[in-house]
Amino acid sequence: MFELVFLTGARAGQVVPVTKTLLAGRSPECSLEVPDPNTSRQHSRVIYDGVSCSVADNGSSNGTYLNDVRLTSTVKLTPGDIIRLGETRIRFQAKKRTSGGDSTNASSIFSIKEAEEDLSQSILLRVEDLAKKADPAVLGQRLSAIIKVSKALVNINKIDQVFDGILETLFEVFPQADRGFLMIGEKAERLEPKAMRSRGKGVTENLHVSMSICKKAMETRTAILFDDQKSNDFNHGMSIVSLKIRSAMTIPLMVNEDVLGLLQIDTPEKDKAFTKDDLELALAVSQQAAIALHNALLLSKVEHETTVRNNLMRFLPGPLVDQALNGQFDLGGRTCNSTILFSDVVGFTRLSEALHPEQVVSMMNDYFSRMLPCIEAHSGSVDKFLGDAIIAVWGIPIDKGDSAINAVQAALAMQCAMSGLNSLNARDGKPQLGMGIGVNTGQVVAGNIGAETRKEYTVLGDAVNTAQRVESAAGRHQVYVSEASWRELGGRGFGLLLPPLHAKNKSEPLTVFCLRGLKIMSNEVMLHLPCTSNGTPVLLIRRLNDNTFLMLHPSEFDPCAAPLTTSGLEWPDVDLGTPTMESVLPGQLSDGLMIRSQVRLADPTLKGLLGDKPLTCDRDWAHLNRS
Repeated sequence: MFELVFLTGARAGQVVPVTKTLLAGRSPECSLEVPDPNTSRQHSRVIYDGVSCSVADNGSSNGTYLNDVRLTSTVKLTPGDIIRLGETRIRFQAKKRTSGGDSTNASSIFSIKEAEEDLSQSILLRVEDLAKKADPAVLGQRLSAIIKVSKALVNINKIDQVFDGILETLFEVFPQADRGFLMIGEKAERLEPKAMRSRGKGVTENLHVSMSICKKAMETRTAILFDDQKSNDFNHGMSIVSLKIRSAMTIPLMVNEDVLGLLQIDTPEKDKAFTKDDLELALAVSQQAAIALHNALLLSKVEHETTVRNNLMRFLPGPLVDQALNGQFDLGGRTCNSTILFSDVVGFTRLSEALHPEQVVSMMNDYFSRMLPCIEAHSGSVDKFLGDAIIAVWGIPIDKGDSAINAVQAALAMQCAMSGLNSLNARDGKPQLGMGIGVNTGQVVAGNIGAETRKEYTVLGDAVNTAQRVESAAGRHQVYVSEASWRELGGRGFGLLLPPLHAKNKSEPLTVFCLRGLKIMSNEVMLHLPCTSNGTPVLLIRRLNDNTFLMLHPSEFDPCAAPLTTSGLEWPDVDLGTPTMESVLPGQLSDGLMIRSQVRLADPTLKGLLGDKPLTCDRDWAHLNRS
C-alpha cells in the first residue's frame, strides 16, 4: 500500500515497501537501515497499522524531521512527505497499483431474478421523508451510527475494502441482520454483485435478488422494507432472496441525485423483523456509506486512467500521450526550450555483425530495460529508439527551468546502470557494452510530423542536431555536455572542458564538457567516474555529505588494497590515493553483481575534479578515440 524512497544518502534510489512497522537507524539490525553517520543506531519508527502510516522519533540525538520540521510527537504521514534522518531524505508515497482496483467479481454468489413481487404492503421511504423532528433518542442513535460508519470508512480507498466495510458496519448497527448484499450500477438491469456477508453458516450460493424490487428502489430512489407479517411478499419462500426470509431492507446508495447501486440486509428470524425506525436508520447510514463508495470509485477511476497513461507511455512520448487521451492528433508543432539527450552503444555495428539476430534483439531489450527507468525516474520522455540509439527530451511542452539538471542526472544514472548490466553480461558470457551520451539545451519545434494517415511526435531543430553531434564524439563511460546545457547547470556540474569540437555541418567549433559529477543536494554529488584498482575496473558513483564515497566493484575484491587510478579517456592515470573502508552497503537492482561499498579518500575533491571550476583536458581529439 505504501513505500519509502531514499532520495539521498548511501541508499539513494532504493524503494522499500511498507508492510509492517519499521525501525529506522544506522544499525544493520534495523528493519529500515539508514547508513548515515548522523543517524542514531535506532533513530526513529515508521508505524504501519494496516491502513495508514505514522512516523515518530525514537529518542535520537539529532532528531527526526518531517518536511524539515523536527518531530516532537507521532505524526501521521501523507503521500509526498519527506522524512529526514541525519542527512538522508526519504519520501513517503503510496504504492502504485497494478490493477483497476475492483474486488473479485461476486456474480457467482447471487444473481438478479426476473420475478415480479407484490410491493403494495411494503414500507417505502425516500431520503427527503426522513423524520426531521424525530425523538431525541432516535436522532442520537442515528448520529451514533453515522459516526461509526464514517470512522470505519474514512481511511479506506480501495473499492473491495469499501464494499466489505459498508456491510461490516451495517452488521454492527443491525445485530439482527443475518445476510447482506451490495451491488453497484446506475440501473437495475446493469447491477453488478460486488460483496456479500453472512453472519451464520447459511447458504451463500445460487441466491436470486428480485429485479422488480431493485427497479423500484433505484427508479424511485426509495428504501424498501419487507415484512412477511404485513404482506404476501415472502410466500412460498420466493421473496427478495430465494430463502425463507422474514424481514429485509433494500436501500439505494445515492450521492445527491446519482444512484451508485444498492444494498440489502435481511433476517430469517420472525421475532427480529426490521421496523420503520430501522429503515430510517439504514437510509441515514447508507448516505454516509454512499459518499465513501463514491470517493473510492473516483479514486479507482483515476488509478485506471493512470494505468492507461503509463501503458501508453511505454510506446509514446509524454506530450503525445496527453494528445491521445484528449483525442487530439493534429499536425503541427510548437516552439519549446528543451534539453535533448542522445545515447548509443559504441561499436554496435561490429558487435551486431558477430551475433545472431535473436541475440542482438535480446541484448538490446536488456539494455533498453536498464536505460529507460533512468530516464523516466528523472522526468524525461523517450522520443524514440533508433536501433541502438535513444533520443530523450526534457522541458516539453513546458520547461520549468530544471530540464538540463534532470537530463544530466539521467545520463549519469544510465552510465552507472550500464556497469551493472555489464556485470550480468560477464556472468552470462555475453558481450560487454559501452555507451556514449550527448546532452544539449536549446529551442526546438515539438509536435506531430507526418501525414494524416501516419503521424509521429518528435522534436526538430538545430538544438537536436547539436545534441547528436556532441553524442557522436562521446565514448564509453562518457557524458558530453554542450556549453548551453553546462550553463543551465548553474555551477552544479563537475567535469573537464574538452578541446574545441569541430562537428559536421557546424561552421564554428563547439564548446563541450565531459560531465563526471552533479551536485544534487547540500554537499552530495552524483558521480560516474571509472577507475582501476590494481588493474581491476571500479566505479565511483556518489560523494556523500560526510565526504565519503560510494564505490561499485566486483565481489570478492578488496577495493582498499591499492590506490585508485582514473581510467576515463579525457582524464586518465590520475592517482586518487588508497581508499579506506567505511562499510559495505545493500546493493540496488541497477548494480547487477557489483558490490556497493562506502569508502573514504584523502582528497574529497578528487584532485580538483569536484572543485569550483571545471578542469581542462590536456589531450587532443586524436587521443579521445570514441571506440
